[in-house]
Amino acid sequence: MEAKSESVENFMERMAFERVKKMVREHSGLDCSGYRDEYLQRRFKIRLTATGVENYGRYIGYLKNHPDEFQNLINDLAINYTMFFRDADVYGYLQKNLLPKILFSSDHVRIWSAGCATGEEPYSLAILIHKVLGHAIASHSVTLYASDIDKDALAKAEAGVYLEKQLGFLDRFSVDRFFTREGDNCRVNDFLKQIIRFERVDLNTSCIHQNIDLILCRNVMIYFSKESQQKIHMNFYNSLKEGGYFITGKSEILTGEPARVFRSVDSSVRVYQKPARPIDVLKA
Repeated sequence: MEAKSESVENFMERMAFERVKKMVREHSGLDCSGYRDEYLQRRFKIRLTATGVENYGRYIGYLKNHPDEFQNLINDLAINYTMFFRDADVYGYLQKNLLPKILFSSDHVRIWSAGCATGEEPYSLAILIHKVLGHAIASHSVTLYASDIDKDALAKAEAGVYLEKQLGFLDRFSVDRFFTREGDNCRVNDFLKQIIRFERVDLNTSCIHQNIDLILCRNVMIYFSKESQQKIHMNFYNSLKEGGYFITGKSEILTGEPARVFRSVDSSVRVYQKPARPIDVLKA
């Protein structure tokens, strides 16, 4: 009887867990079905502990009585670990190889930093764009989309204020050129922000951009299920123009259909390309 009682209890807890996922979607529009259940359970557990409730059933009641808790839950789902010029070899490849090719071959260049967290990646890209183009940037049309699901992270990104120690990979000349010191902080100069468009995007939804020259989505896919990873990667493929480039995180790999349609350009820095002559995605 005890084993049966535990089984019923586990079943009820699983149903409550599914109910929490549904409530998150109904309240915030975030589709949790794309995340691995193991990851969701770890992140939800943080909120259960923080709110002092014992199980998902009680947490449902807490969410109903404290709707502000939904934003806390979203914030914990979106882990924002990033820094300026993280993975120096990737940015070195961008500066020496990809960006010159992209920036000088199109009248309007579109770049997308997907999962930008608090903005370090798009600002790092903007710095490289200024360095590659120099004074010629005034005559170039460049749009850098920077998206994330976390509203608080995006607000920090738009503010563009960072501790000086977060800029450790930047030389002093670059810090002085692209930032203004404010006590212990450094604020991104306005001219660097001009090409960036911050936006809230759930990567589980359909592709929102077209004719993109370069997409970076690094160290984000580990939070999604295998099926969602493949769906998102195909959305990126469809967002790219023919010949466009895609960069993933170093610990991430393409599987399924994305692995077949993307062409590997440099495996050491995880650079892929949408072929100029698209592979027939329907062909086995």
